Amino acid sequence: MDEGIAGYREYKLEALRSLAREIGVGIYVVSFKDLFGITLDEAVAVLRERGFEIKPCAVCGVFRRYALNRAARELGATRLATGHNLDDEIQVFVMNLIKAHVDGIVREGIATEPAGERMVPRIKPLYFIPEKEVLAYTLIKGIQTPFVECPYIVYALRHPVRHWLNEVEDEEPGSKYKVLAVKELLRITLPPPPKEMMLCRICGEPTSHPTCRACELKSYLFSVQSSPR
Repeated sequence: MDEGIAGYREYKLEALRSLAREIGVGIYVVSFKDLFGITLDEAVAVLRERGFEIKPCAVCGVFRRYALNRAARELGATRLATGHNLDDEIQVFVMNLIKAHVDGIVREGIATEPAGERMVPRIKPLYFIPEKEVLAYTLIKGIQTPFVECPYIVYALRHPVRHWLNEVEDEEPGSKYKVLAVKELLRITLPPPPKEMMLCRICGEPTSHPTCRACELKSYLFSVQSSPR
């Protein structure tokens, strides 16, 4: 996924292409610019004008999920495997608790059920693997991974949540596994809210609303971008 983040994504893509050549597999890159007509850097410049009433990570997350599902479907995939690890999952869980997003807690697990013919089910092979173990594996295997962080993480709630969870883990080893266990218990216990899927009236992609969130954000960004300064 090429979001268009200068000083970050080009290094990640270069390393990915190098690894793909080494192990003999092809890669398929989807860019925000091609799909939405705007890079994340350009979107952030627009958001900054409005005082970040919408956070960069919110835009990136919506665009990324949209792009991944569409690309997976167009490639004929029956499952979409993502690289979310244990740390990613518990960070999102804590953020959902803070925001009282019960829907996000009960719907996000190690795998998703099919939610319509245009939605590709997702699986998360690294769901129970801590971030440190993933890093250790890449070092042992000699996989070259650029140690660069997305510059927009500082605008996200994930940033302080991640640091807090790491501090708790340092004080109480095993805490991250326990947080994930609570997440799994809630996900299994709480019934998911009913959600009727339909097709976006603009782009035709699956959504739970008449207009999908990606099209709403795209319209917002371009309307702000074209408004008088």
